[in-house]
Order: sequence, then C-alpha cells, then structure tokens
Amino acid sequence: MQKINFKIMKISIISAKQFTTKLKATIQSTGKLGFTGETAKHLNLQAGKHAKFAKDDETGTLYFILVDKPNEDAFPIKETSGYFNVATTRMFDMLGFNYKSKTIMFDLIRQISLDAELNGEVYMMKQRNGKLKEKNNEDEIV
Repeated sequence: MQKINFKIMKISIISAKQFTTKLKATIQSTGKLGFTGETAKHLNLQAGKHAKFAKDDETGTLYFILVDKPNEDAFPIKETSGYFNVATTRMFDMLGFNYKSKTIMFDLIRQISLDAELNGEVYMMKQRNGKLKEKNNEDEIV
C-alpha cells in the first residue's frame, strides 16, 4: 500500500463587507486633508489620533499613516462640526499640489505589509484625476 501525503490548504473567505466602503480623502481649498464621513467611520478617526505621511522617493507614492500617539513627525487629527481633517497646507504646498485651482482626491488603499515598518496603520494615497475648480467671478481682482 502506498502512502499519500495531502497538503492541507488554508482557505480564507474574502468578505464583501471589506469592499463596501471606498476610503477617500480630499485636499480642501484651505490645504487641509479632509475625510468623507464613511472614511472617518471606517478608520475610527477621533480627536487624539494622529497622522503621519511618507513618500516613496523612487516612485513618488504618498502614504497616510494613522497613529494613536503624538510624536514629532505626526499631525494631529482635528474634528470640526463632525468632519475630520489634518492641517497639511504647508506639506501639500511643499509637495507642489495645486489644490486651489484643481480638486485633488485620493483613494486610500490599505497596506498592511508596511504597518510594522512605518509604525502605524498604513494606507497608500492613490491620486484620482481631478477636475479644475470653477472660478468665481466675484473673487477676481480687476
């Protein structure tokens, strides 16, 4: 009689509920990074949490890193009237984002493999193609 060894498979269910919320963030006209209500709920955003940002020097990819404790590299997450944002104006100016004339939105894509290396809950910031903002004629200086 021949002995047959079977490889035991590990099977995981891929739940539809992890794909029901599209995580998004938008650079507001003030330069702050704002989050949709669904995103804030999914990320469990609250006052006291902080955000760090990282940039891959080779690809230019930006990363949003959610951390529980403040440190010198982290921005505090603020809540105003039920909406959450991060005061990132100077950072986005330094990175060359033209948020005053163009809507700039990001899809946030979970990157669990980077959590330990970057010391937080890591999301890749995939920029969407934005549309130009309409000029308000009342704001023009003649």
